[in-house]
Amino acid sequence: MSENTQRYVRFLVSDRVLHLLLLVSFSALAITGLVQKYADAGISVTLIRAMGGIEQTRVFHHTFAVILILTSIAHAVQVGYRVYVQRKSMSMLPTMGDVTDFIAAVKYNAGLSKHRPHFPRFNFMEKVEYWAVVWGTVLMTITGYVLWNPVLITQYLPGEVVPAAKIAHGLEAVLAVLSIITWHVYFVHVKVFNKSMFNGHLTEEEMEEEHPLELERIRHGKVWHPPAPELRYRRVKLYAPLATLFVLVSVLGTWRWLTAETTAITTVPRAAVEQQAYQPVLPTPRAVRLEVTPLPTPLSALTVADLDGDQQQAQPPLIPHPVDGERAQCLVCHDTYSMIKPAPVSHASFTEDTCQTCHSLQGETP
Repeated sequence: MSENTQRYVRFLVSDRVLHLLLLVSFSALAITGLVQKYADAGISVTLIRAMGGIEQTRVFHHTFAVILILTSIAHAVQVGYRVYVQRKSMSMLPTMGDVTDFIAAVKYNAGLSKHRPHFPRFNFMEKVEYWAVVWGTVLMTITGYVLWNPVLITQYLPGEVVPAAKIAHGLEAVLAVLSIITWHVYFVHVKVFNKSMFNGHLTEEEMEEEHPLELERIRHGKVWHPPAPELRYRRVKLYAPLATLFVLVSVLGTWRWLTAETTAITTVPRAAVEQQAYQPVLPTPRAVRLEVTPLPTPLSALTVADLDGDQQQAQPPLIPHPVDGERAQCLVCHDTYSMIKPAPVSHASFTEDTCQTCHSLQGETP
């Protein structure tokens, strides 16, 4: 490339510094946040240990969150200065031209058109990405404040706000990381390596390729001109105190909010000997056991003993009917599980030929 190639200013030093702060803080927040969201993953365990444990990981996460908030405050002041004092056009605002450019880009990429759309200073893809960053930063800041001070929040809002903020915070983080990897990295570093955010300039060839409408405006002299010193001074006199007040309120409010309470539960070392903290004492139930004596002793077949050791002799009942024919089969009617005067459970192993050893016919002497 020739050294005499025309170069056009794309980003000022302040833009590049804020972008660098955004790049560092976002990357650090993504790493320290996702390892907490997916703490059971092997790589998360490794990274948490490398950062010094979960408490230190939280400190890193909170520190870079503060850097992101301060970067956002500085960007708001920068935008206000350019719009009010310098009266630069708000070229990042969406327009109807972005809709037509989107349709033209879809037709070109689908092969339905041979002409690429002519983009202005910022095309619709750059605008979508910018406002996605703005929306994501606002959402992450609000939900992060809720998670940072859940006790204070639930004094004024329902308790469901805290788990809702946790879900929104985590899912927005995943969405932001995926969009950066699949969208920003591809369009800025893979498809065409755009170095303007690092050196601040674009060559004439790059302008013709990416922003032909902006190049055409520059060639026709339709460029921004700084206001007269007197007019700029009057605007600065009004804007400077308002911007200073905004910065002070934002910074002090952020500091007060982030130090309102300490809610993180710190981990403690495991006890050397684990002891059971609570072991209930259950009452011992009073039991009654049945003792069966040998069969040869007819009248002492069954004795009942209670817990006091008292015993009493059980009198075997008499047979109230003749024992002949089918009535000789005692277990047909008097089995342990029969419905007609069932035998005791202790008789479960007895056979029919032993029934009259203890039970006599009624009218006979047992």
